[in-house]
Amino acid sequence: MSALITALLLFTVNYQAAPADSITLKYCYQQAEDNYPKAENIELEQQIADLNVRIVNTRNYPQLSINGRASYQSEVTEFGLPGGSGQPAVSKDQYEASLQVNQNIFNGGAVGIQKELERMKGEQEIQSAKIELHQIRAQIDQVYFGILLSKQQQEAVRLFAKDITERINDVRSKVENGVLLKSQQLILEAELLKAEQDSIEIASNVKAGYMVLGQLIGETIGEDRKLMLPKPSFEMGMAQPARPELALFESSRNAIEEQKKLAQTKKLPNISAFGTAGYGRPGFNFLNDDFHDYYMIGLRVNWNFIDFLNSNEQDELLNIRQRTITQNEASFSLQLDASLAKISERISVIEEKIIRDEEIIEIREAIVAESVLQLENGVITAREYVAELTNANRARLSLFTNRIKLIQAQADYRTAMGLEIQ
Repeated sequence: MSALITALLLFTVNYQAAPADSITLKYCYQQAEDNYPKAENIELEQQIADLNVRIVNTRNYPQLSINGRASYQSEVTEFGLPGGSGQPAVSKDQYEASLQVNQNIFNGGAVGIQKELERMKGEQEIQSAKIELHQIRAQIDQVYFGILLSKQQQEAVRLFAKDITERINDVRSKVENGVLLKSQQLILEAELLKAEQDSIEIASNVKAGYMVLGQLIGETIGEDRKLMLPKPSFEMGMAQPARPELALFESSRNAIEEQKKLAQTKKLPNISAFGTAGYGRPGFNFLNDDFHDYYMIGLRVNWNFIDFLNSNEQDELLNIRQRTITQNEASFSLQLDASLAKISERISVIEEKIIRDEEIIEIREAIVAESVLQLENGVITAREYVAELTNANRARLSLFTNRIKLIQAQADYRTAMGLEIQ
């Protein structure tokens, strides 16, 4: 069994261990939620919703207003008395200070409905922020597993270079003894240089991947931080989707139901109590020109006939909006089902490839072992040996990458479902 296969098995067995210098996919999700600017909006929107509910709730409290007025008018009402000249009944300078109170008694439950609407509005804003965070999570998946795949390419190239180096050492002595031509050694050395070039390019990809991942999660990540494979436990069709888009559809539909209830309250009259207490001159009795206190209490009924007529049309408009939301939700669900089916098919294909990879590796490694002896005995050329070693290396790398791709596809499935990683 090659060193690469051994490394693969050790890596797979120890995926659950998380050393202090390592990073897990779940940790990246959490850091993105904590550090991504949009994530702060979730808490802010909740605070805004709570404040709006409190503001709406004040409509149930008595509405108080303090008023003051001082005026001078050029003329006032005069009363003519028989046998005498008319005298003003009130002074031309007038003063008033009053306290007015209005208390809602009945409005069809509009305040309670408006409070619920504010809560739902806040919930919609929160779900909108979560949708954007979910998109970041999908980007993290791509970058995270991209780094893992690049690192395995690095390991494959390293082991390939190690095998080539060992063959160079073997061939060099035979070239010096005249058993093999110098060209056989040069061919191997050229392949070693090419492997070193590939290693430089892959290292650049790994470095770029760490930089992008750090930007996504809001943390500087060194290349010495090991990325752990998530737990590969996976069962399709065992859970319901928990996407924030679905929660947003549900919240929007519920909000429209509350708006329909609010529209129905406009068919009912508003009843409120009011009171006024004042001090000044004149009061309600304009014939009394002395400073004095006065008051008034009563009930007020307000029934807007236009609102009553428009309530049915508004209800129909809300029904149309509700049907639109339902259609959008159905369209999203179809797209989600198609995406999940595609990922499921990808998982099945990768699982089948892994079985074939294991069979191919067994054959390729037997061929390479025989090629080593043939090269040392001059039966085949170095180029032919390199071709067989490359084929074996590709087969090993294919198994390694497919196992990572399988876990990536499983993580993609959970992300598409909106489920947390294990």
